[in-house]
Amino acid sequence: MTQLYSGRGATHQPRHDGVNTEAHRGDPYRPDAKFPEPAVCPDCQASYRQGRWTWEPAAAEATPHRCPACARIHDGLPAGLLSLSGAFMASHCEEILRLVNNTEARIRSERPLERLIAIDTGGDGSGAAEGGSLTTGPLELSFTGTHITRAIGKAIEAAYGGRLEAPFSEQGAVLRCHWERN
Repeated sequence: MTQLYSGRGATHQPRHDGVNTEAHRGDPYRPDAKFPEPAVCPDCQASYRQGRWTWEPAAAEATPHRCPACARIHDGLPAGLLSLSGAFMASHCEEILRLVNNTEARIRSERPLERLIAIDTGGDGSGAAEGGSLTTGPLELSFTGTHITRAIGKAIEAAYGGRLEAPFSEQGAVLRCHWERN
């Protein structure tokens, strides 16, 4: 006999799709349990207290523990990718990157685990020039979180128009977004 969860008048049937919910984990960087408190990330100096990572100064007795964002950066495994392409992007690249950097700084100041990891210019010689300007070719931005990936894509779309494709991904899967304007 299957047990039903009953709470607030609703009943919940157990899963019958073959997925073992005990063993099924979405994000490998999301811990099963809380970190010991207080803790501090040795890479970025974010502190962990009251179940959250913050930019508040760490307590003197804090134990070093790498935060999930720095673990992603260290392992080279982003949670979100945003590709930017099109003739408009190529001609307004510096302006778009300023918007990306400003938006990322605002989000990072509020949410320490949401950060820009890298900007990849394609590696075909069409990327960053000596003066810091980018010529032609698509850009791929990698992020430590899905929320920041989508938020920066929406900020670019709101500021410059174009078309943003930001489908929701399964929990734990890399979010792949694409913005384009010709």
